[in-house]
Amino acid sequence: MAEALTGDSGWILLTCVPRDGRLINQSASDYAESIAGGIPILALDMYEHAYHIEYGANTTAYIAAFMRNIHWEAVEARYTDAMTVSRPRALDQPEFKDVPSITPEEVQEMLSSGQRVQIIDTRPRHYSTRAQDIVEGAVWRDPERIEEWMTSLSKDEPVVTFCVYGFHIGCQSAAALRKAGFDARYMAGGHYAWKAIKGPVKLFG
Repeated sequence: MAEALTGDSGWILLTCVPRDGRLINQSASDYAESIAGGIPILALDMYEHAYHIEYGANTTAYIAAFMRNIHWEAVEARYTDAMTVSRPRALDQPEFKDVPSITPEEVQEMLSSGQRVQIIDTRPRHYSTRAQDIVEGAVWRDPERIEEWMTSLSKDEPVVTFCVYGFHIGCQSAAALRKAGFDARYMAGGHYAWKAIKGPVKLFG
C-alpha cells in the first residue's frame, strides 16, 4: 500500500477500530477523513520530505528500513490501549421505542426459509441516487411519499423497512406503516448491517 503512494504524498496508517475489534490499513492525505472512531497505532510518512534526503526516489528502500525498525512492543501497547476505549453509546430514539426491530440475520433466515416478506428500501432519495446496490429481493420507495406507495403493499405479509444505518428513516417508515395497520418492522443497522453479514445484494436500479 505504501509503494502505491510513490510519487504522491500521504500517510499509511494502521488503525484500530475498537467498536468493531478490527485493525485496518488505510492511506490518508491532506484534508482526508479518517475512519470514524478509529485510533491510529502506527503511521508511515510517505511525504517526500520524510525520505528524499537519505533515500532519494528509492521509496522501496525507505519502506523496508521503516519496517525493520518498527518497535512492535510499542505498537502492541498502543493497540491494547486503543481496545480499552469504550464503544459509542447506543443511539436512544425514545420516539420509536414502541416500533419493533428485526436483525439482518433474522431477515436472511426468513428469506432462506421461503417465508414471504415485503422488504422496502427507504434510503432517502438523495442517497439512493448514489447507491450502487440494494438488498436482494427489496424494492426502493421514496420515504417522503410513503402515503402513496403503502397502498401497494399487502397487509397479509410482514414488511421490513431499512435505511442506510437503521436509524431515523427506517424507524419512521416502519412506524407509519404500523399506524396504517401493517405488520412492519425496521431492520436494525440498515443497509450497512446487511452488507456486514454478507447478505445478498443486487445492482441498484
